[in-house]
Amino acid sequence: MALMKSKESVQGITSRAPRPTRGAAVLVACALSIPVFVVLSLIEWALM
Repeated sequence: MALMKSKESVQGITSRAPRPTRGAAVLVACALSIPVFVVLSLIEWALM
């Protein structure tokens, strides 16, 4: 990702770049799926 630097040095110690975790993937999936479910449910309800 563009926001993540490849290496960061803190007090002379260099670590790897942070990686997205499985937990982050679950949060993104929920953040996208719940509003889509609500919108589709409202559309279905309005057309009935």
